[in-house]
Amino acid sequence: MPAPITTASTADEEQTAPLTAAAPPARAFLLAAGLGTRLRPLTLVLPKPLLPVGGRPMLDHALSLLAQHGIGPRACLVNAHHLHGAIEAWGRARGVAVQVELPEILGTGGGLKVAEPRLAERFVVLNGDILCDVDLRALLAAVPPGGAALALRNDPALSSEAPVERDAHDVVVRMREFARGPGAPLPGTHFTGVHAADRAVLAHAKPEFSCILRTAYKAVIGERKLAALLHRGAWVDIGAPVEYLDANLAVLDGALVAPGGLAPGARGPGGALLVDGARVSGAVRRSVVGAGAVVPAGASLRDCVVWDGVIVPPGDHHRCVFFGLPGAPAERLEIPLAAEGAQAEGPG
Repeated sequence: MPAPITTASTADEEQTAPLTAAAPPARAFLLAAGLGTRLRPLTLVLPKPLLPVGGRPMLDHALSLLAQHGIGPRACLVNAHHLHGAIEAWGRARGVAVQVELPEILGTGGGLKVAEPRLAERFVVLNGDILCDVDLRALLAAVPPGGAALALRNDPALSSEAPVERDAHDVVVRMREFARGPGAPLPGTHFTGVHAADRAVLAHAKPEFSCILRTAYKAVIGERKLAALLHRGAWVDIGAPVEYLDANLAVLDGALVAPGGLAPGARGPGGALLVDGARVSGAVRRSVVGAGAVVPAGASLRDCVVWDGVIVPPGDHHRCVFFGLPGAPAERLEIPLAAEGAQAEGPG
């Protein structure tokens, strides 16, 4: 059965398709509306949260994480704007409701405000471009009445650029340069982009383009209603092509455990993954070849990602992403090694 679709506009108009009586309130909100400009040209073909990692769309990994904490697809709501048709098709295939934000993107604040009538009393929010193993049950349990809880992580580089800090009582007392609350901050942490909230906090949000940190959460930080959960596990923000390729290779090698694991397929030389349906005649080492993709006899791949259904050109390819629409010759994006010490900007 197709998932319900909500269409919102910034002109304070909202049109909602009828919900079935059995549709539960959304206990999770997945952020998938962003433009993904730093990941171009990949995101000119697919929205960022649908880029495959380990042969699975990133949003599938988000669903797997939610399922591990007792939240099924029918209790999820995902927003969409850029290439929203692809997100809608993904949602229909998995029974996930989609909130399409048109004509303009609404940001985290506006998107959550428009979704407010659909949300459970407590809900979790995940960025669609992040792979992590945050304890969502613990995060939801940490939410104070009328407030929210942020998953924070220690990282010297990201915490110096975008500090979000807690005190000794695990209360958020600083959000970057724009919000301070009472309490002595413990430095060194940043926001992971994973948070949970009491629906009542959205009284401080606006149904227009805005950031939830700078609106609703800023409004309650002075009341000590922002809890903090320190996350010490896996966390990868996929914001640029080099991070995208390296995340795939880390999942392939087992250095990073993605919530949904690897797509079903055969393991080849050098740890390569040939997803079921891939047609490979060439040499493939330490690469992910998607379902239905074609690697001809004249092609050699090493440290590459090949999207579903595309046709790889002949030649010797190293650290490349082959992308495009299924059945078409692949476009090739060559990706150099990341500069030593380079870091992506944190979310939020």
